[in-house]
Amino acid sequence: MGTPRQRRSAGWPLGLWPRRLAMAVMALMLVLVNPASGFGWAAGGGTDSSAEAGLSARKHWWDLDRARPCGRFWCSVVVSPHIPLGPGEPRIRLAVGGADGASAQDSAARVEARSTAVATSLRELASQLEASVRSAPTPPPSLGAGLWLDRQQKPRHPLTPSLAIATKNNSPVIVLPADEANNTPLVTLITLTEPDSITNGLDTEALAQRWEGILERTLSEALWGASFDRRFPWARATMVALAAAFGAAGVLVCSPAVRRRRQRVLALGRELIELQQSRSTVEEDKALPGEEAIVEAADGQALRQVQQLERVQRHQSLTIKLIRVLRIAVVVMAVILALFVLPGSRLLALALLRQSAWIPVIWLVMIVLEGLLSWSLARRLNQWAEQAQLAEPNSRRPQQRLGTNLGVIKGTIGVGTTLLGLYLTLLLFGLTPEILAGAGIVAVAVGFLARGLVEDLIGGVRILSADLYAVGDSIAANGHAGLVESMNLLYTQLRGGGGELISLPNGAIRECENRSKDWARVNFEVDIAWRSDLARASALMQAVATELAADPEWSALILEEPQLLGVEQLDQSGVRLKLWIKTQPLKQWGVAREYRWRLKLVFDEAGIEPGIPQRLSLQA
Repeated sequence: MGTPRQRRSAGWPLGLWPRRLAMAVMALMLVLVNPASGFGWAAGGGTDSSAEAGLSARKHWWDLDRARPCGRFWCSVVVSPHIPLGPGEPRIRLAVGGADGASAQDSAARVEARSTAVATSLRELASQLEASVRSAPTPPPSLGAGLWLDRQQKPRHPLTPSLAIATKNNSPVIVLPADEANNTPLVTLITLTEPDSITNGLDTEALAQRWEGILERTLSEALWGASFDRRFPWARATMVALAAAFGAAGVLVCSPAVRRRRQRVLALGRELIELQQSRSTVEEDKALPGEEAIVEAADGQALRQVQQLERVQRHQSLTIKLIRVLRIAVVVMAVILALFVLPGSRLLALALLRQSAWIPVIWLVMIVLEGLLSWSLARRLNQWAEQAQLAEPNSRRPQQRLGTNLGVIKGTIGVGTTLLGLYLTLLLFGLTPEILAGAGIVAVAVGFLARGLVEDLIGGVRILSADLYAVGDSIAANGHAGLVESMNLLYTQLRGGGGELISLPNGAIRECENRSKDWARVNFEVDIAWRSDLARASALMQAVATELAADPEWSALILEEPQLLGVEQLDQSGVRLKLWIKTQPLKQWGVAREYRWRLKLVFDEAGIEPGIPQRLSLQA
């Protein structure tokens, strides 16, 4: 009576997909940074014409020069590979006020167009100056190795041009004066406006002098970079190779550690399953005698073994996650270092650093949170299991429920912390309330389409709370029977008598037959012939059962004295006798096989004949 949703498959490994999803989303967000969008090549100088608004494509949230509100204005920072953007560094912050009837989107586009135009003009000028250094007949003189350090304050490069402050349309402008000797025209770099002055807290003249110094320092840094390339043409390639070697070394060191601990976790998981299943392979009635391995262990000792294995497994899993975060951080840092060495990709490195700085912190907090929640819940479950074991010293149920609930709860906590980490990562990357509202609509639509998943989750909670079954139980549900090999809030996996793995959605399990909860029973029936001695047959059945219960090899598996119920049925086949034997969970099949074997020998010796269906043949 299976449903279409029941399928024989390996199931869904609930513990793996959250980590893979998180790593994929993190990698996607870290690599989708486009430095070209940070400073587009625009035609013309750095003026504020209305046509420039069309030059600025809509900036993405990862762009360093993306417009942001600053009071009643919209501001954008001019970015260049040679402008320091660290904390406390002076920067060029342009501002645009909202014109009459202009929307916030239009104001943001205008200020982005201004910053893009300034960055473009600055980059074109720096490229021309760098070309002059590369084409110089003699390399620049060496001023000491310390000069080439990135944070070293360098003197003004000899080829740095002098900028000037002029007035255009009653507004201060920073220009590169015309050079008649080299036949170069006057170039306007920045036009200062009143919003610029208000936003930066300086009058226009003081602000123009500050920005003039920043621009000249930027050009000087570009020239020193070109001089470095001229004197040491192999240096940047060597530094990139060293950064790549650093990242590769981190991967080579962390990967074997993760692999070893992962194998250890898998081995501990298998050991937990074997312990919960009493290290026995239980098959249905078709199993051959002797294939069941019986391991006799005290129930209290078995509970302590489950607790110890779970504790070691939790510690190993936490270590694996920490090493994985460290490995990702090392690789990202190596990529940032390699990109930062090259001037053409320096903005990409800055954007990547800006995005990824808090990512390891977020995921380290998520790992610690997951560990604390798992430890707290495991501690409470262990206390409950110990109390339940004291209340029922001969019961295996506490250790079964402990292992099952711990596995499901750890998987659920892992999913929850992973989703929370993804949400915080999206907030870090500029997720807006509008996007959240759209995501909520999508979530509602997906939830409606995936309502079967919700049913499975509710079914999993119902199964655990009602203790319908646990890992290691033998159950029959929805027309399938087998040993519960694993379960989570979504699926239950059974191992059938033929070795097949059956996956049942928890939401589809309406009725469940648990054949091993607390205790089991041999429900034995046999038909004897009408002419057989009924009293003698009954006495022999009781005697064989009593002898089996007294046998040292089988007495530990039989909980109570066997009970002969008497005559169960009378029909043309004969007289049916019925007997019950109460056994340990999952031991009823082995006890039944041994009882049938012994009873057959005794009946043959006593001449008790089996019941035979009677047939009446009528001939014309």
